Amino acid sequence: MKTALIKAPWWVRYCPSYILAYFSTYLKSLGHSTFCFDLNNIFYHQCTDENKKYWDNRDFYSVWENNTFTDTILKVSNAEKSIRDILSTGAQVFIFDTHTPSVNISYALAKKIKSIKPDSVIIFMGHKASKAQMAYDFAEQNFIDYVCYGEADIPLKNLLQKLDEGFNIKDLPICKGFLVKLKGKVTDCGSGDFVKDLDSLPIPDYSDFREDILNNKYSQPNRLDLLDSRGCINACHFCYERLFWPGYRAMSGDKLFEQIVRHMRDFPQINYFYFNGLLLNGNLKNLETFCDLIIKNGVKVSWAGQAVVRDDMPLELLKKMKKAGCGWVGYGVESGSQDVLDAMNKRFTVQKAVELFKNTKEAGISFQINMMCGFPVETEEDFCKTLNFLTSARPYVDSILASQSFFTLEKGTYVRNNPEKFGITKADHHLFWKSKNNDYPLRFERYEKFCNLALKLKYPETSGISAVKPDKWFLLGEYYFYDKNYSKSRQCFEKSFEKEFKSKEICSRLISIAKQMKDTNLEEKYKKELEALS
Repeated sequence: MKTALIKAPWWVRYCPSYILAYFSTYLKSLGHSTFCFDLNNIFYHQCTDENKKYWDNRDFYSVWENNTFTDTILKVSNAEKSIRDILSTGAQVFIFDTHTPSVNISYALAKKIKSIKPDSVIIFMGHKASKAQMAYDFAEQNFIDYVCYGEADIPLKNLLQKLDEGFNIKDLPICKGFLVKLKGKVTDCGSGDFVKDLDSLPIPDYSDFREDILNNKYSQPNRLDLLDSRGCINACHFCYERLFWPGYRAMSGDKLFEQIVRHMRDFPQINYFYFNGLLLNGNLKNLETFCDLIIKNGVKVSWAGQAVVRDDMPLELLKKMKKAGCGWVGYGVESGSQDVLDAMNKRFTVQKAVELFKNTKEAGISFQINMMCGFPVETEEDFCKTLNFLTSARPYVDSILASQSFFTLEKGTYVRNNPEKFGITKADHHLFWKSKNNDYPLRFERYEKFCNLALKLKYPETSGISAVKPDKWFLLGEYYFYDKNYSKSRQCFEKSFEKEFKSKEICSRLISIAKQMKDTNLEEKYKKELEALS
C-alpha cells in the first residue's frame, strides 16, 4: 500500500525527522511503499527570509499555535505546491506525526488533502495523539479517520494489512490501538500491542533525506537522531510523556553502536547523534557497553541527550562517556527546593544533584539543567530556594532551559488526577489552573525573575531563558479573558496587538471584550482590524 508520512512544520529543524525515517524503513520492511515529507524543513526553504526567524529563533515556540500565524506560514511557504507533491505520489494513506506546535498546520494540510482526495485514509499519531493529549480532539475532526493513541509500530502494521485487503471509506475496519469514527461516532478499538525488544526494530534508513543531508539543508547538518529507549525509569507526578510509553525499554549498547556505525558509513559527514529518548541513562549497563564499543573501535563521534539525576552514576562512568564522545547532557532538575522535588516524586536530593553536577563538570561533559517555575505546591520560599540554587550551581552548570509554559496540568498525570493533594483550587485549564500557592500571573512573574537572574549570572540566553518573552502580552490577555477580568485582558491584548503579533485571534478577543464592556467604539475598531487581516 502506498503511504505518505508527513511531519508538518513545528519550529526547530535540526536534522531529518527520526520518526519519518524509522516508520518509512519499518513499513517498507512490511512490503509497503512509503513517501516521506519533512514539511518542517521543506516549508523553511520555500518561505521568505523574513519568516525564517520563526524556525531559527527558539523563543518563537508558542506562535506556532496561533491560527493567523498558521495561515501566514501556509501562504508564504507555498503549501499548495507541497500538497500537490504529496498527492502526486498516489498514496492512499496519509500519516501525520504530531507535536503541540504542529497541530494547526497538520489540521490545515490534512483537511486540504481530504477535500481533494475524499477516499484517502488520514491517520494522526505521535505524542500529541495520546489520550493524555488530543486523541479525542483529533478523532472528532471530520477529515481525520484514525488516531493512533499509543506506540504505532504494531497498530500500523495491523491496520495497513487490513486496509491493503480492501476497505470502504464509509465503513473502515476496527483495529486495536486506534480511535476511529464508525457511523459518525468515535470508537475506541482497544489498546494496541507494543514492541518489547527494541533491538528487534530495523535501523532507520535516512536515504529519503540524502539530498538534503548532503547539501546541508538542516540547521545542524552533521547530526542525526536515535531513539535509544522508550519510556522512563521514574514516575514524576507531572510527566505526561512517560504515559505514552507502556513501561521502560532500552536498546542494547551493541545495537546502538551498530546504528551509529551504519549511519556514519552511509553519510560520512555525520558525526553527531542526539539520543531522543526521554533519558539516555535509564540502563547504565547498556550505556557503558555502548561507550566501551565506541572506545574499543576508535570511532570518532559526538553524542548527547537528556538524562535523569541519579546517584549511582560514578565519576568513572561519566569520564568513560566523555571519552566515547558524549559532549552534552540535559538533566531534568526542575526545582531547587527539596520540598518541591519530593512533591514531584523526584528521586534525588538537591545535594545529590549538585554532586552529579560536579562530577559531570570534572568529566568534561557540558550540561544543561531543565527547570520549571510554579509547581502547584511551590511557595515564595520554595521559589527563593530555586533562585539560590541557580546561583550556587553556576560554577558547574553550562546552560539552563526554563519551561516556557511554566507548569502545565496535563491530562492523565498524577497531579491532574489528585489536585487536592497539591493544593489546586481550580483545575479546569491546563495552563491557567490555580492553587493556594500561585496562579498564572504569579508563575509568569517568577519565570521572569528566574530568567533575569540567570542572565545576570551570565547563563547563555536560550529557549526559556529570554530577556523578553515574545508573546507575553498575548498569553496574559488569554489568562485574564479566561478569568473574566475583561479590563486587564483588554490592556494585555492591545499591547500584544501593538508590540507582538497582529492576529485575527486578538481582534476576535477584543471584539468579545468590547461586547462584555459595552464599548461600541472598541468593537468597531477591532472589527475593522479583523476585516483588514482576513
